[in-house]
Amino acid sequence: MGHIVVGTSTNEAIFKIPGRVGDGPIVGSSAYVVDEVGACSATGDGDIRIRFLPCYLVVESMRLGMERKLAAKDAIARIARKYPDFLGAIVALNKKGEHAGACHGWTFKYSVRSLNERCGSFY
Repeated sequence: MGHIVVGTSTNEAIFKIPGRVGDGPIVGSSAYVVDEVGACSATGDGDIRIRFLPCYLVVESMRLGMERKLAAKDAIARIARKYPDFLGAIVALNKKGEHAGACHGWTFKYSVRSLNERCGSFY
């Protein structure tokens, strides 16, 4: 039907500060979508990521015309400048269904399955 949705889950096993709500319910931290623009999902150190709302930033950057890969890299770079030891990754999807990822501190793979492409891993 041409709509975009995004979902997220978290186990917070490694990074979560005891007693803190995970970053999953914080809009823009680990997921964000604007149907007419695109979507973003993130993973990694939520205690750091929550301070930057990188998924919100990615989607808003795409709304302003930034290409999805550059938007994802920019959001990750903003975090890494303040927290060089940050571990995290972002996947961005524009309204055309084109995707891109960016990461810092690890090798990140994600999979895509759509009507237009076979299931595959991307970096």
